[in-house]
Amino acid sequence: MIPPKPRESQWTDEQWQAIYATGQHTLVAAAAGSGKTAVLVERIIQKILHKERPIDVDRLLVVTFTNAAAAEMRQRIGEALERALEKEPHSLHLRRQLSLLQKASISTIHSFCLDVIRKYYYVIGIDPVFRIADEGEMALLKEEVLETLFEQYYAENDEPFLTVVDRYTSDRTDADLQTLILRLYEFSRSHPNPSGWLQQIVHMYDVEEGARIDDLPYAHYLFQAVDLALEAAEYRLAQALQKTKEPGGPDYLYDTLASDEQVIAKLKEARHESWQQLHEAMKNVSFATAKRKPKDGAYDEQLVEDVKKLRDQVKKEISSITEELFSFQPVTYVRHLHEMKPIVTTIVQMVQRFAHLLQAKKDEKGIVDFSDLEHYCLRILRAPSLEHELKPSEAALYYRAQFAEVLVDEYQDTNMVQESILRLVSNDDEATGNMFMVGDVKQSIYGFRLAEPSLFLQKYNRFTKDGDGGLRIDLAKNFRSRKEILDGTNFIFRQLMTETVGDMRYDDDAALRFGAQDYPDKQIPVECVWINEAKEESDEEEQEDVTAVQLEARWIAKKIKQLLAEPFFVYDRRLKGERRLMYRDIVILCRSMSSASAMLEEFRKQNVPVYAELSSGYFSATEVSIMLSLLKVIDNPYQDIPLAAVLRSPIVGLDEEALARIRLAKKDGAFYEALCAFVQEPHDDELHEKMKRWLASLSEWRTAARQKPLADLIWQLYRETNFYDYVGGMPGGKQRQANLRALYDRAKQYEQTSFRGIFRFLRFIERLKEREDDFGAARSLTEQEDVVRMMTIHKSKGLEFPVVFLAGAAKSFNMQDLRSDYVLDKDFGLGMRFVHPTWRASYPTVAQLAIKKKMKWQLLAEEMRILYVALTRAKEKLYIVCTAKDMEAKKKKWQEVAYTSTWELPAYVIEKAKSYADWIGYALARHQQGICSSATVLHDPSLWDIHIVPAHELEQEDAQANEHRDIVEAIQQLQPVAIKSEYEEEVNRRLFWTYTHAPATVLRAKQSVSELKRQRDIYGGHAEQPFRKELVERPRFLQAKMMTPAERGTMMHLVMQHVDVTKEVTVDAVREQIARMVNGEWLTEEQATVIDVESIVAFFNTPIGKRMQRATRLEREVPFYLAHEMEGETVVVQGVIDCVFEDEHGLVLIDYKTDRVSWMNDPKQQLKRRYKGQLALYREAIEAIWKREVTETYVYAFDGALLVPMEVD
Repeated sequence: MIPPKPRESQWTDEQWQAIYATGQHTLVAAAAGSGKTAVLVERIIQKILHKERPIDVDRLLVVTFTNAAAAEMRQRIGEALERALEKEPHSLHLRRQLSLLQKASISTIHSFCLDVIRKYYYVIGIDPVFRIADEGEMALLKEEVLETLFEQYYAENDEPFLTVVDRYTSDRTDADLQTLILRLYEFSRSHPNPSGWLQQIVHMYDVEEGARIDDLPYAHYLFQAVDLALEAAEYRLAQALQKTKEPGGPDYLYDTLASDEQVIAKLKEARHESWQQLHEAMKNVSFATAKRKPKDGAYDEQLVEDVKKLRDQVKKEISSITEELFSFQPVTYVRHLHEMKPIVTTIVQMVQRFAHLLQAKKDEKGIVDFSDLEHYCLRILRAPSLEHELKPSEAALYYRAQFAEVLVDEYQDTNMVQESILRLVSNDDEATGNMFMVGDVKQSIYGFRLAEPSLFLQKYNRFTKDGDGGLRIDLAKNFRSRKEILDGTNFIFRQLMTETVGDMRYDDDAALRFGAQDYPDKQIPVECVWINEAKEESDEEEQEDVTAVQLEARWIAKKIKQLLAEPFFVYDRRLKGERRLMYRDIVILCRSMSSASAMLEEFRKQNVPVYAELSSGYFSATEVSIMLSLLKVIDNPYQDIPLAAVLRSPIVGLDEEALARIRLAKKDGAFYEALCAFVQEPHDDELHEKMKRWLASLSEWRTAARQKPLADLIWQLYRETNFYDYVGGMPGGKQRQANLRALYDRAKQYEQTSFRGIFRFLRFIERLKEREDDFGAARSLTEQEDVVRMMTIHKSKGLEFPVVFLAGAAKSFNMQDLRSDYVLDKDFGLGMRFVHPTWRASYPTVAQLAIKKKMKWQLLAEEMRILYVALTRAKEKLYIVCTAKDMEAKKKKWQEVAYTSTWELPAYVIEKAKSYADWIGYALARHQQGICSSATVLHDPSLWDIHIVPAHELEQEDAQANEHRDIVEAIQQLQPVAIKSEYEEEVNRRLFWTYTHAPATVLRAKQSVSELKRQRDIYGGHAEQPFRKELVERPRFLQAKMMTPAERGTMMHLVMQHVDVTKEVTVDAVREQIARMVNGEWLTEEQATVIDVESIVAFFNTPIGKRMQRATRLEREVPFYLAHEMEGETVVVQGVIDCVFEDEHGLVLIDYKTDRVSWMNDPKQQLKRRYKGQLALYREAIEAIWKREVTETYVYAFDGALLVPMEVD
């Protein structure tokens, strides 16, 4: 029972119904921006908070499309529960829900499958300690298994296999057949019963020779193709006849056109009889010869030309469909199918054998992929021995009892395997079911992932608004966009989206309705721009060769700068008011990113900050290419090109002359051999020493490659070559460093797979390149950075932006799959070409023709949905940017629909379109603000600003911008420019200004005594170079059992600080002291073992040690700060003096050292030389701070119990 909606409720009636409806399967068709996620979350919350029948949150299964969506939903539910708990702080139920939330089943379908498998792994007998392999690892594994499969077949000399290879591979490679096997395998995995689907393919070719094409399961699509061709012919003939009746029209052609109509009518009659009769009619079609134009007639030449053109189009259409579908007699097509059966049977057997080998390999390595997760889960949930029936197992019955409701987000992107899983864990009776599905079939754009929008459509057509069977709820109100954007989208899709081509009709239930009433009241039309590339006659001078992509980018950049300069204001719901447009409010949507690099370059020239997350360009990035070359050299230095690339790169930095000198050392053989020979020759120059050092480093790296993980080696290379820091200082350094980090991360991920080593990693990279499967540039900016975003329409799904530019609308649809020699379909299996066994000639089979027709309509339907997603991303302003080679020709083409009186465009017009621009052009041709003078105007509330921009205007703007290109290039290369001005003297004064205190720029304002000492040791007393600690990591076994000298020195100093000098210092006394320090946790037991007790006692037995014990004043570990003059600058020196005491002879300063000195020649002199400066600073500090003279200074070395007096300057 749905409760009454309160007056103050912000929910619409449909949303309220979606939140509370229960008792049956419910499908919510949620249009773009209709608040479906908010509705879904609110439904879950109300289920939990129900006063009479509350449900625990872990009794709900919530399936989302992405992990991010699952996390967001969990967070929203948690926030709602906390708000409810604030109102009812004593509610145990609410507290329980918060504790259950983290383990609730709110996840992607794959995460749910994983949970099921972890719990019921024993049902299907798999090892529970499995790992999910990533795509790269699985791609490598599949390629290896494919190679193994073909090797086995060749070894067996299998005759059917050899027949397939002979007919369907080239002379050089089996790659085409291997690709077919792999695609068939992957396609079969989208079916709940892959093996059964593969067998169904064979049955499709099990056709008797006398069978009729009419009876084939896919004949409908062949007839539909003919219907569209005849519809086009009828429509064009009607247009031609209409034009003959216009003033000046060629009325003498009326009878000829009427005769043509009779021809088409006879073809339609034959079409409804049988394929055989249609075949005969099509092959025998004959159009009458057109009458000649009377010499005395006054006819409009344009009308005459138009009529002739329309008639030629009709004849061409009939000829084209005849050649495509009626080249062979129907009996020949059937015979081809019959003869193809053994071929298809062998291919299916190969796929099944491949699946078996691949599964064995995955079991051996203990890995699964995402497809396995779905199929393993389905095997657990489906009752055994019922592969062809969907009956729940005991595990499925457990989940049915566990889940009070199953809620599915983005249901339109579900595939058949996932649908089977969801049906098994829910009540399968639609009338009394407990599945709640939310989605929008108009946004189903993941066909390449084998999503199945027909599942949504079937329920949409089957369910009713009154709940007879299943309940359908339409959420049509859009709370994202302005009314103008919604009206414009509705205007286009009312004409485009039909059941014939678009899979559904865009009726009132599907149309978007305005719901965002908070927008300020102003009109912002949708802007549609056509850049006309046609050259005008006056454009005789040679123009720059500019591509359509560059032209669009220039126009968009110009418009963006204009919007920010005007300025354009956008409504901010957080501020509840308008604010100026920012770069980050703008997105540029593209169908693909193939042209993104060219667009980014144009935006860079226009100084418009644009970020695009490219899916290509990573491997071609200079820094990545150099590092991969270095890895190749480490793997095998006998590779000339990678070696030369590394030597020429900033890592080594050789020029052409240096490379030539190295090659002269050995003119033949590998360049590495020449390099080794060059190093062995007696030279005494910088190049020789440089290459000697680099070869030593290369040897160390090659050793490290065999001993440590690849990722560690890569980071070692970054550190030791300083290449990572170097690229950070280059233009675009932030992105370059991100790319190098991505290489490190990818290597780390790679070694977590079942593959290891530098050679296999490089092989993996090469295979990615061969498949054009680039990583894409690493992400290097945050969401809040103020830049224009450029992304694919797919990436934009679920997002929204105040201003949207749809670029590349005139780019042709990708029909590559339709041109393949084989096509796949979930219903009809495999469509292949027939290859004659003797002649080797190949012909399309009727199965291939039918599947291609079906695929084309499916492809167009998906492209239509992608366009819908693009247009509905905009909140306030939408731009559609197109290019046209000849705008006038386009207008004439679009006027073809001028006489269409229905809202829907003719199906053949939609089917013949090559791009989004074609669809939009046809639609806008009939708008009252359209660019064509149409006979039929569809009066519509949508507002359009349509204009044409000549391409030469944008080319001229670019030419003006490039007038000072020479000057810009000179500046970029830091070269002088030939420009004089009155400010030259002042510019030079500023550019060549030098800081008067230059030495201070290389000195730290505060330094430690130890660091000054090290600098003097290394740099001879000069601190112009920074000190760098040697970062050599100790092996872990040494870290665990051995302390460094520095650590031992710290412990010795600590004990000397606490030795009780008021008593006699003996070995026992010192050991007691150490024991007290261990008990007091000053020292650990491990640290206590490294204390050299004898050397401590030895010190106190020296004359100085005895004087210390008798001293009137004793200070140990004395910290100090001292202002010290260095190279004319004052720096603060910080240090700690080990010991200062005073007796009757004056102040005595002592410094303890744990250096190893027993190996030295004349250790006293070595210690004096090494620590003279340090002790001088200590002495200076004591005398400056205490205002007392230091009379004696000593260094005591524990190694050898050596007391060394230091001379006082």
